[in-house]
Amino acid sequence: AALWVASDDEGGDSGGSDQHQARATVERLYAAIADGDAEKVCAQLNEDAQKQLEAGGLGGKSNSCVDSFQKFLDEAEEAGGLDLTLKAKVKSVEVTGDTAVAKVTFGGGGRNGEIPLEKVDGEWKLEAAGATPSQ
Repeated sequence: AALWVASDDEGGDSGGSDQHQARATVERLYAAIADGDAEKVCAQLNEDAQKQLEAGGLGGKSNSCVDSFQKFLDEAEEAGGLDLTLKAKVKSVEVTGDTAVAKVTFGGGGRNGEIPLEKVDGEWKLEAAGATPSQ
């Protein structure tokens, strides 16, 4: 059974719906990484996060978010370094208005992270391609 964290705002049913949609966005991100689908990864990111990747946010400047993330996926696969990412699980999502924070655990080894999201034109998008470490 899924665990939903209630938000502090009194949005009625929309809070659960927003939590579900935000969680689904994060889960699509990790599914796309597992599938090696850079285009689908970038589709989960907001415009600022996409620009950050284009500007070299994962190591090398590129013409597009997709090119940059594909390069990252290829290098990570060669190094065998996606194990923890592929074991990521969304623990909870807290929604406040048009922003949310997904709390994620990686590989069950006590490594946790937080992923910020924002609602853009009615769809939840990640504000960054990766998680910020947390307790």
